[in-house]
Amino acid sequence: MVDEDTPLSVLAAAPRLPARKVDDDTPLSVLALGSTAKNGTVAKKGIDAVVAAPPKKPGAKASAAGKKRPRRESPTSSSSSYSSDSDSDDRGLLPARSRKAVSKSEKLKMLKKRATEDMLWEEDAPYKKKDRSNKENLVASLLCRWWYCDEYINNDWPPQEEEYYQAELRRQKLRKVTIQEWEWLPEEDEQGRRKVYELSEFRGLFRNSSGDLIDLRPKETCPCYNNFMKKDNATLCRMLISAYKNQLKDLLENCRYRTDKLAKDLKASITKVKHMLQEAEKAPK
Repeated sequence: MVDEDTPLSVLAAAPRLPARKVDDDTPLSVLALGSTAKNGTVAKKGIDAVVAAPPKKPGAKASAAGKKRPRRESPTSSSSSYSSDSDSDDRGLLPARSRKAVSKSEKLKMLKKRATEDMLWEEDAPYKKKDRSNKENLVASLLCRWWYCDEYINNDWPPQEEEYYQAELRRQKLRKVTIQEWEWLPEEDEQGRRKVYELSEFRGLFRNSSGDLIDLRPKETCPCYNNFMKKDNATLCRMLISAYKNQLKDLLENCRYRTDKLAKDLKASITKVKHMLQEAEKAPK
C-alpha cells in the first residue's frame, strides 16, 4: 500500500503496468481513467503504484437509483420569484402617491415647467420680460454683440498699442518678459519690478510666477454690464442699432449658409429698437 511516507526508492522499484495501446477508436473514458488492468485494478495518472479498486456493494445501484435528487428550480422561476419579491419590497418603500397614475392636470403642469426651463437662455423668453426692465433687456442684447458696435469698431477694445501696456506695467512695478527667457531671468530686476508674461490669446492679460492673472485692459471702457447700465436708454438704443446693422451686413456678406430667417429676425429687431429710441428721445431727461 502506498501512502505519504513511502520512500521514493520503493516507488521507483514498483512494477510498471504495460502501456496500453491507444488508437483513434479508444473511448474517452479509458483515456480519462488511465490504463486498466485485467484484474480490475486501475493505474492513476501520475502514480506508478497499483491501487486495488474497491469492491462494489450489493444493492448500491438500487439504492442510488431509488434515491431522489432535489428538484432544481428553473432560472425563469427563480427570476420571476425574485422580481415578485423586489416588486413587493418596492411597493412597501415607495409612497402611495407614486404608485397612482399621474393625472392629466399634473402632466400638463410638468410639460409647462419643462418648456419654461427650455426657454431659459432664449432672448425673448416670457420670464425675462417679467423680471427685467427695458434697460436691462437693451443691455442684455448689446452684450451679445458689442463687438459690432461702431464705438468698438472705430476704437479697438482692448487697445492694441504697446505703449499703453508698457505704461501700465511701469505703474504697477511689473516688467514684461517672453516665455523663451522666463526661466533664465530673475524674479525682480534692479528696480524691483516683478516679471510677467502676456497671454498670447488675450491682449492685455498677464500672469506672474505665482499664477495670478493681471488684467491691464482699460476698465472704464470695458463692454460690461456695469458700464452699459451707466448709459441712458437713447445711447444704448443707438449702440444696439449699429450693432444689429453691422451684424446683418457681416451675415449677408460672409455667411455661406442660408440666412433668410436670421436676416429677417435682425431686421425686425432693428425696427423694434428704433421705436424704442424714438420713445427714449421723447421722454423727459
